[in-house]
Amino acid sequence: MPPPNCSVHSGPVEVSVAALLALECGLGLLGNAVALWTFFFRLKVWKPYAVYLLNLVVADLLLTFCLPLHAAFYLRHRTWSFRHASCQTLLFLRALSLSVGIAFLTAVTLDRYFRVVHPRLKVNLLSLRAAQGISALVWLLMIGLNHQSLFVPEAGCPSLEPRGELSFSMIWQETLFFLQFVFPFSLILFCNAGIIRTLQRRLRDPDKQPKLQRAQALVATVVVLFALCFLPSFLARVFVAAFRGVGSCRVLGAMVHTSDLAGSLASLQSVLNPVVYCFSNPAFRHSYRKVFNTLRGRGREAEAPGCDPKDSYS
Repeated sequence: MPPPNCSVHSGPVEVSVAALLALECGLGLLGNAVALWTFFFRLKVWKPYAVYLLNLVVADLLLTFCLPLHAAFYLRHRTWSFRHASCQTLLFLRALSLSVGIAFLTAVTLDRYFRVVHPRLKVNLLSLRAAQGISALVWLLMIGLNHQSLFVPEAGCPSLEPRGELSFSMIWQETLFFLQFVFPFSLILFCNAGIIRTLQRRLRDPDKQPKLQRAQALVATVVVLFALCFLPSFLARVFVAAFRGVGSCRVLGAMVHTSDLAGSLASLQSVLNPVVYCFSNPAFRHSYRKVFNTLRGRGREAEAPGCDPKDSYS
């Protein structure tokens, strides 16, 4: 790696990243707060997929709570002004929330895949209690996989990214990040391709085309969301790993700035996941429409007649 006195600071990049993180925090809090309210007060029918989505909301809220401190880190020119333990805790909570979010987004995709492509399998008879047990296991597994974030050495913590000499905890985090992108994304692509093929065969009747279009929109949303949030960060980290050891400050600066900008997009997950909720159940569409109309000063129009917030997931 380049010597430690090689400066990679860039005011415009740091301000841009901090502003994006702050925007993601505000929008993420609003979107997920509305989703949480809908779960507890509007959702009439609960199925396993709803349990997974609720856990996804919790993971997104946890991520948004980490964003202000992460933004402050960049506003202070990539320096951490608090104790080392607080930096380790921030790294752990951020990594945990991203991992859990990916896991439950994948779980929702798998649940829909089995219901649509293999409707006769016993896995589709999963009870709510079983889904809650699976959710608890996912949290415990992700805590176990991400606990190494609590042991990041002081030399590597202020950057909030694996730079300089790599410790075991940093290598573990990088490996886990790569695996968490490659496996879930491949699985999501496979499942969604199967869903589309199956629905195209079943919904050939013109009267059923709206249902097919909604299903295709949901599938496309999950794929685009995952790719938009994690593909840039994945590619940036691949380049950082590939160019690690290059003794050029110019190359180092370009890699670090690209990684910072791409990494900040991962937090978009907390902002964009409500789109998945809207396609999954009309109750969420009604709630978000009501909030949007209220913000526009058209609160009465939000209470559109004939809106049935019952479960429409198939």
